[in-house]
Amino acid sequence: MRKVALLTMALSAATLYACNNTPQEKAEKAMEQTEEKAMDAATDAEKASDKAANIDMEKTVYANMAAANAAVAKIAMPALSNSKAKELASDLGKSIVDRINAKTNDDIVEAEKDIIEDRTDVEKAFLEKKISAQDKDHILKYVDDCLAAARGAV
Repeated sequence: MRKVALLTMALSAATLYACNNTPQEKAEKAMEQTEEKAMDAATDAEKASDKAANIDMEKTVYANMAAANAAVAKIAMPALSNSKAKELASDLGKSIVDRINAKTNDDIVEAEKDIIEDRTDVEKAFLEKKISAQDKDHILKYVDDCLAAARGAV
């Protein structure tokens, strides 16, 4: 009987020992939780880095816009002989500023079209004798100077 009792106790102890792997399970669970936290931290760090990069890029874009606007503002409007020439020069100047301040591709395309149309209007006004050849030359030089200043500022 004593042997049976010892054998039963030994089997019970072996069974408990074999089934009692909670320290291993706890360690595995802790490792999994640690890995999950590390992955979450890495994801958060990546998001923060992307946000910071976007903010830096936005600052750069706006700084470039400001520099280009300032450069164009320094270009003096030429002395023109009549109101039509002044109007054409003003329209071209506004189109250039709109191009500098364009934020979307659609805005950029639209501003580029406006500049081309305004240049065409200058040529058309010259051909219709609404402005002089000298006014035409001054306006086109003004536009070229503004565009060069804007490009040089960026």
